[in-house]
Amino acid sequence: MTKLLKKYIMFATIITTLLLLAVWYVQNPIFGTFAYILYIVFFGYSLGTFFIKQEKSFWKLFFGVIGLIAFITSLLSFIYWFYQIDKITITFVYLITSIKIIYLCRKINFADLAILQKYQITLKKIPEYLKQNILAIIILLGQIIILTVIFRHRYDETIISPWTLFSNKIFIFFFLVSALLLFFLQRSKYQKTNLLLIVLHTAIILNVAFLVFKNGYGFDPHIHEATEKWIRKNYFITPKQPYYIGQYMWVVSTNFITKLSITWLDRSIVPLLASITIPLSLYFALLKNNFRKKIFPALLLVSLIPLNFFIFTTPNNLALLISLIISSWIWYENQYGNPHTNIFGILINILNIAIHPIIGLPMFVIYLASIGYKKINTTTKKIFYPLYIIILTFTVPLALYLNSIFHKGSLLLKNTFLNIQDFFNIFTRPHYIFIERGPKLLKLLYYYRDILKPLMIIIIILGVFIALKKYKKNITYFFIATFLALFTSAFFIITSIEFKDVISYDQKLYGIRLLDLSLILFLPFFVIALREIFIILKHKINWQIIVSIFLGLLLLLSWFFTYPTRDNISIYTGQNLRKADLIAVKFIADRNNNQKDYIVLTNQAVATAALVEFGFDGYLSTSQGLQYFYSIPTGGPLYQYFRQMAYVVKVQRQAMEDAMKFAGVKKAYFIHTDYWSPAGQIRDDAKIDADNWWELDDGRVWVYEYILK
Repeated sequence: MTKLLKKYIMFATIITTLLLLAVWYVQNPIFGTFAYILYIVFFGYSLGTFFIKQEKSFWKLFFGVIGLIAFITSLLSFIYWFYQIDKITITFVYLITSIKIIYLCRKINFADLAILQKYQITLKKIPEYLKQNILAIIILLGQIIILTVIFRHRYDETIISPWTLFSNKIFIFFFLVSALLLFFLQRSKYQKTNLLLIVLHTAIILNVAFLVFKNGYGFDPHIHEATEKWIRKNYFITPKQPYYIGQYMWVVSTNFITKLSITWLDRSIVPLLASITIPLSLYFALLKNNFRKKIFPALLLVSLIPLNFFIFTTPNNLALLISLIISSWIWYENQYGNPHTNIFGILINILNIAIHPIIGLPMFVIYLASIGYKKINTTTKKIFYPLYIIILTFTVPLALYLNSIFHKGSLLLKNTFLNIQDFFNIFTRPHYIFIERGPKLLKLLYYYRDILKPLMIIIIILGVFIALKKYKKNITYFFIATFLALFTSAFFIITSIEFKDVISYDQKLYGIRLLDLSLILFLPFFVIALREIFIILKHKINWQIIVSIFLGLLLLLSWFFTYPTRDNISIYTGQNLRKADLIAVKFIADRNNNQKDYIVLTNQAVATAALVEFGFDGYLSTSQGLQYFYSIPTGGPLYQYFRQMAYVVKVQRQAMEDAMKFAGVKKAYFIHTDYWSPAGQIRDDAKIDADNWWELDDGRVWVYEYILK
């Protein structure tokens, strides 16, 4: 055993010990976070050296950390399915991981692990660097100011669109910083500086909801967050389902070690990781395929496509993010694939399946097919493509059908030809947008919104054409076949399958998710197409300025439409959790001495408050099985009773009494909010038949009590 190997084992032992101390004894979040980061960086870099030994240290660290998290989370998910997650489980997994990585890396050149020596910066170099990068410093300061302004607008009251909180100044400032950054990226040759600025700008674009919505954004994220809290408290949740486990294990295990709140960990995963992994993984993939020249400004412009599934955390969104990494890895392996890189690819695909099978399973088929694609000749390609398209097309429908068998018929088949319009309806303008209502300038803005995605698709098609004709990238044919399969699969799911107990406006979600996946897979072609613009402008400074201003404006518009809007044209009604909702939920709980022998009919935002406050502690036994004591809009019976209260001409007591008889309780509550139209009429009508009623938080919410006599 060499001295370097002995030192490596010693450091590995010390770092693993620190992490286990954080799990078992130390409750300080600073210590826990430090131990976790140290472990992830040390062993991640070691694993990266095993995966891609020939690459630079930065990429070894980047992909090594991803591979390490994938291995740990997948192993935890497997153990959880048969047992539970607790301190013993986490200790076992991290010990096994440490031993395995030491074994894998026993033959590497340990001098390569001296990563810090390669990035030493002397104080004398700093002034010289600042002089040469004064514009970069200005841009960096501008980005920090924007992030600070966004954070200072954190809000816990009723909010539909985050933009209603800001003045026009932030949009003007964002445009100026974007234009400056685009100009800088066209001329700068500093790789690290360019990537840092692109990552920060992507963070600005994708983290508005995370920074602004103090009580969280949307409805689904709160369900998953409540599940994670329940697992952390009870070590498992039943019934165990073969989906979402990957995200749950990632969040819960990280909480065990770092002591950071599950709320913060859950909400930050996708927007923060997307800010880093989107530009870095795309850059790495295209760099290794000889697209180095003028790639930086094109990378920044990926956000011209409103990637709104990366602004908040759900298993679906996390799986799409992992799929982007897998897609980039397919590009890399097209040039440098070997058994070690295949191990990394399989690891992150297993993680993806554990997070969300509807995305993970087709992505695994795509990855395995990409490995096979490189080994076939021209003759066998004639067999490969039809077989691949057929298998990929039916991967998700077959998975849904098998899941339906296990869940006693959770889906029904429909006549495809009678429902073709359902597929085309997903491309129409949302029902809450009325362009004719707005002033001319606002109308123009929304007309641009209408053509935004078609315009982005045209750019992707151009990228496909350029990759084939100019750069002779035959891997393009593989991605075209992939798109055909995913598109066909989405069409079949939307037109031919009806899901039981899924509310009407969510019926098309599974198909839409496959279309989102196909968009993710084609992002490299989007970058390739935009890159050609900057190659043409290489020595034309005047045109560089003009194009920077123009594309900076388009980036601003895409940022605006990445989030819900609320104005004269858009009457989007989606609500988010607010302080008043939490007050109402706690009020009812206190009135009943925390005994959950009642039901509450209300909208999804207030039901979210119940999930945040109580988790899943509140199920009632009914004739249709266990039902949560708050109405949740998943097609369940209690939500249908709420609809009778909220959507009728006049609120009546009968719906409440029917709901109580269904749930087998003697007491029920109806919670009405000031933003639910017609607020005044519903408020006054409900007072007539209620046994008691209260106005809370200065009239933001009303609580009505009904007692079955």
